[in-house]
Amino acid sequence: MVSTTAGLVGVIVAIGMGVFAIGLFMADLFRGNEVLMNIVFSILFFLMVSGFMWVSWNFQLKKDLFTYTHYPIRFNRKTRKVYVFRHNGPGGVLIVPWDEVFWHIGRGMQQKFLCDVRGHVMDGMRVKDTFAVGQYFDDSRIDRVQATWEFIRRYMEEGPEAVAEHPLDRIIEKSVKPSWKNCYLWVAASMGPGFVALRYVLFPLFYPIVGLLTLGRWLTLNSCKDPVWPPEVEAECQVEPNDPNRWEEPSYLWEFANHPGVAERNEERMRQQSENLER
Repeated sequence: MVSTTAGLVGVIVAIGMGVFAIGLFMADLFRGNEVLMNIVFSILFFLMVSGFMWVSWNFQLKKDLFTYTHYPIRFNRKTRKVYVFRHNGPGGVLIVPWDEVFWHIGRGMQQKFLCDVRGHVMDGMRVKDTFAVGQYFDDSRIDRVQATWEFIRRYMEEGPEAVAEHPLDRIIEKSVKPSWKNCYLWVAASMGPGFVALRYVLFPLFYPIVGLLTLGRWLTLNSCKDPVWPPEVEAECQVEPNDPNRWEEPSYLWEFANHPGVAERNEERMRQQSENLER
């Protein structure tokens, strides 16, 4: 989010400087002033701006812009299959039997303190393919990675009734809709509770930063398209409209957090997790 926004701002500034430089060159050209020097300067400036834009695009922006809003993964307990979305079109979905995936806790290649639930598709002793599931956490909260895995395992091995120990745990927190509200809430949460708590004191700093990052996130997500599952996958994964285990999806992040008892249940669950870690 931060690097993509910075890249977008950098490209916009570079384009503006390029247009301004061309304007100066054209003005001097019409006046007949230092034509050769201006040509040399304009070529060098054009190469510099083009190089900056090429680096920004290849190393950051193309990973986020004009791709997909999210990359979903489906677990089908009836067919015992895992469906991993890669792209729309032929060969865009990896389908692998649940029992043939080597599950483990994966770590980031650059930021090794980040970890997630990861699956290897094996060919003997060789890793043929790999994918990550769900959200990543830093290794101080590895219990959340384990909890994600346990949720998936219970669903596939024991059924949907076993995934939530309490009715108030049957809540979806995240929303993938690229709305202004979702973008703002995600940015504000990413700033950390301390920074958010001081937002009125840090007014001149807080809102410009949050506003710029929100705009960058909104532009990024709205340049992307929604993933579309192939018809054969949709046919295999049909869910009955009246399925009692179908959880309601929020229209924005943490929409259900203020429902009666949810906050208290979350505090209780966090306290239980802390006690388990201490043991």
